[in-house]
Amino acid sequence: MACSSLAFADSGIGVDLWRGNKLDPTAGTRSETPDENGTTWLKPGQNRSPTGNLYLGPFTPPQPEQYGDWRGYGTLEVGVLMVPTGDQRNALWNRYADWKEGPILGLLDYTLERASDGTYANFRGSRISDDDEYYQATFGRAGAFKVQAFVRDMPNIVSGNAKPVWNGVGSNRLTLPSGLTPGGSTPAQIAAASAAAPERTLSVTREKQGLSYSMFLTPEWTAYANVTDEQRRGARPYGGSFFFPGLGGSMETVKPIDDSTINVNGGFRYAGAAWRMDFSYSGSFYRDANTRYTFESPFVMASPVPGALSAPVYQGQMSTEPDNDYHNLQATLTRKLPSLNGEVSLSAAAGRMQQDDTLIAPIDCRGVFGVGFGDLQLGPQNPLLGDCSQWNTPAALSRRSAKMRIDTSMVDARMVLNPTSQWTLRGNVKYDRQDYRTGDYLLYNPLTGQYGYIAENGSQPSIIPGEGFPVGRFTEVGNMRIRNIPLDIQTVDANLGADWKFDDKNTLGVTFGYNRYEPTHRERSEINDSSVKLTWINRSLDALTLRVNYTYLKQSGDRYDYDPYEEFVSASLPGYTPPAGGTPVITTSAMRKYDMSSFDQNKLDVMATLALRDDMTVSASARLDRKSYDARIGRQDYDTGSATLQWEWQPAATTNLSAFLGYDRSRLKMSNVNDALENGAGTDPSLGGPTYPYDAQWWLRDKQRNYYAGALFDHRIGRVRVDAGWNYTYSRGTDSYRYAGPDALAYPTTVPPGPGSGAFSPMVYRVNSFNLGVTIPIVERVSLRVFDYYERGRVDDWHYLGFDQSRYIGGMLYTDGGPQSYSNNVVGMLVNVKL
Repeated sequence: MACSSLAFADSGIGVDLWRGNKLDPTAGTRSETPDENGTTWLKPGQNRSPTGNLYLGPFTPPQPEQYGDWRGYGTLEVGVLMVPTGDQRNALWNRYADWKEGPILGLLDYTLERASDGTYANFRGSRISDDDEYYQATFGRAGAFKVQAFVRDMPNIVSGNAKPVWNGVGSNRLTLPSGLTPGGSTPAQIAAASAAAPERTLSVTREKQGLSYSMFLTPEWTAYANVTDEQRRGARPYGGSFFFPGLGGSMETVKPIDDSTINVNGGFRYAGAAWRMDFSYSGSFYRDANTRYTFESPFVMASPVPGALSAPVYQGQMSTEPDNDYHNLQATLTRKLPSLNGEVSLSAAAGRMQQDDTLIAPIDCRGVFGVGFGDLQLGPQNPLLGDCSQWNTPAALSRRSAKMRIDTSMVDARMVLNPTSQWTLRGNVKYDRQDYRTGDYLLYNPLTGQYGYIAENGSQPSIIPGEGFPVGRFTEVGNMRIRNIPLDIQTVDANLGADWKFDDKNTLGVTFGYNRYEPTHRERSEINDSSVKLTWINRSLDALTLRVNYTYLKQSGDRYDYDPYEEFVSASLPGYTPPAGGTPVITTSAMRKYDMSSFDQNKLDVMATLALRDDMTVSASARLDRKSYDARIGRQDYDTGSATLQWEWQPAATTNLSAFLGYDRSRLKMSNVNDALENGAGTDPSLGGPTYPYDAQWWLRDKQRNYYAGALFDHRIGRVRVDAGWNYTYSRGTDSYRYAGPDALAYPTTVPPGPGSGAFSPMVYRVNSFNLGVTIPIVERVSLRVFDYYERGRVDDWHYLGFDQSRYIGGMLYTDGGPQSYSNNVVGMLVNVKL
C-alpha cells in the first residue's frame, strides 16, 4: 500500500492539494481561536510527538446552530485590502499572488452535519481578485461516500517590465511595427523601436477545476475516482535566435501560453484482516491550442565570407509543446505475516506515454535561404542556396506526425519483518523499464533528396556558407544530425536493511543498496551504484533525541564512449565520403557527462531535538553531501551542506513563540575545453591534441550561499489576540573562473597571452517581510482583524545591467527587463463572523 500513498502525494494525481492563498497560507486556521485546555485535560502543558516536537494546540470547538436534524457552523471573513505604496506589478512581489485594492472575501467556511446518519456538507472559499481565488464544496456520509468539487485560479506574473517590440503579443503570430522592416532594419531603428515600446506585464494564469468521488462498496472494498482540468493562459518571454550578434542577431520573443491538462485517477482498494489490495488507473492528457508561433526578425543577414551574399530571411518559428497522453495501470497486493509481525507487498505497473502531434515544416521563409556568390538566383552556380518553397511545407518531412510512444513497466517487491521487539528487517527489489516505440524518424526531405535540418530559422546557413544546411547522400559533412535517438532505459534497484534496538535508548540500522542502470545509445550501456547507509537513533537523555545518518555511494560503469551517436548523424549515410583529414569530432574524449560519470558520494545527516523544559523545544540539524567525479572535462565536484536551528516556546495554549535560523551552501566545480580549430574541423578527440589543446581549457567554480531567519509571535492579551511574524532570506551566488590561455575564451584577442583568471559580479537576492495583526472581539461571534504586511526585496543580477537604459545591447534584442527590487505594503481589515 506504500505505492498508493506515494501516488497521492503527486500534485498531478487526485483532486488537488489543500487550498490556500498568500493572504492566508494556513487556509483558515489563522482565524480560529486556540483552545485554552491545550492538547489534553489530563495534565498541564502541551503534548509532544515521538521525536520530541511540541504539538500545536487544538482550536476552540465550534458553537453550532441547530436546524432540525442538521447542525451548522462556520466562519465568514470579509473585508478590504489597501495597497498604499510600492510597485504593484513587480513580478517577484506578485509571484503566485494578485494583490489589488478593494473588497475581498478572506474566507467562507461553513459545515452542515446530520448526526443521525453521519451525513455532512462543507463549503470553503476565498477571493482576493479575479485571478486569485478558490472555492471548494464537499458532501458525504461517514463510512459511506464522499464527493468533492473545487475551482482555483492562481496568477503568476513572469515579467512586470516587459517591452516587446512586436504586435500580436499573446497570439501565435508576432509582427514588427511600422518603424521596423523585417530583415532590413538598422541597429539605430531597432534601438529606437525598443525604447519606444510601452512597458507591460506578462503573466500566466492557471485555472483549475476538479471533482473527486470515493465510496465504500463493502466494509472491505472502496472505490475512488478523481478528475482535474487545468488551463494556462497568458504569455511569457522566450527565445528567438537569428544566429550571432553582428552577423544576424538574437532576440527574446514572447511565447503564447494557451494549454490545458486533464488528469484522471481512479481505482479500487481492499483492506482485509490479512490482505490489502489496490488496483488503480492514472491518466494525463495535455493539449496546446498552438502547434507553433511565428515571429518577424528585424535583423539584416550579413555573411563575413568575402563575396558571399546572404539571403534576406526574417521569418522565424518556434514549436510549442506537443499534445500528449499518459496512461498507467497499477496493482498492489500486500499480505500480513503474523508469525513474523510483518508484511510483504508486490506492485506491478504498465504505462504508455505517447504523442502524435502534427509536425511543423522545417522552415517558414519565402524566396530563398542560404548564401549565393554573385547573385541569389537558384541554380548549380549556387549550391548553398535553398528554395524556401521546397522546405516551408509539410511535404518536406519524411512523415507528417511524430508517432512518438514510450511504454513503461514496473515491478516492485517489498518486505518488512519484525521478528522480535529488537529487530526490524526490510528489503525491496524494483525493476523499471522504458521502451521507445517511435521507430526511425529520418530527417529527410523527399522534395530535394537532402538530409538534416535547417539551423536557426535559416539564418545560420544564410551567414556561414554550408553551416546548418541540409546535406546530400554523397557528402563530406559527417556530423549533421539526421535521426532521432531512442533512449531506452532499464533500471534494477535492490535494498536490504536491518534496524537493531539493542536497548531502550539506542537503535542502530544498516541498509545496503544496489542500482543497475542500463541506458541505450548513451556514453555507457551499464552503470552500477553501490551504497551503504548507517543510522543511529539515541535517546540516552530523556530530553534529547539524536538521529545520525551516514551514506556512502559509489557509481561506476563499463567503458565510456565519448561519441555513441555515429549512427544518428550524416556519417552513417550510405555513400558518405569522409574528408581527406577525417570526419570532425564533436567533443573531446576526456569529456564525462555528469549522469554517466563515475563518482564517490559521502552524505552525513545529524538531527537533534532537545526539550529544554515541558513547554520549550530546541531543534538543530546539519547535512553534508560531497560528490567527487572522475572527470577531467565536465563536472568534477559538487558539494552541498546545510544547518538549521529552531526554538519554540508554548507557555500556554494561547501563546506560541518560535524562531529559526537556516543556512545552506553549494559548490560546483567543472571544466571544459574549446575547439581550437576553425569551424569545428578538428579530427583528434584527445585532450592536449591539436583540436583540444591544453591552453584552450578553462575551469569554473560556482558557489551559492543562502541564509534564512524568521520569528513568530502569537499571544492573547485579555480578549485581544496579537500575531506577528518576520522572515528573512539572503541568497548570494558567485562564479569564478580561470583559463590556461586565450584560446579558452570566446574572444581570445581581448586578453594577453598566458593563463588568467577572473570572476563575475555576485548575484544577490534579499527579501525581508514583516506582518503584524490584531484581532479584537466586538460582540459574541464577531471580531475585527486589522493587519499589515510589508515586504522588501533587493535584487543584484549582473545579467541585466544596463537594461534600464536600453533593451538593445550588442546586436541582442531583449524583452524582459529582469527581476527588480521592490518595497510593498498591504494593509487590510477583516470582519470575522462565527456562523
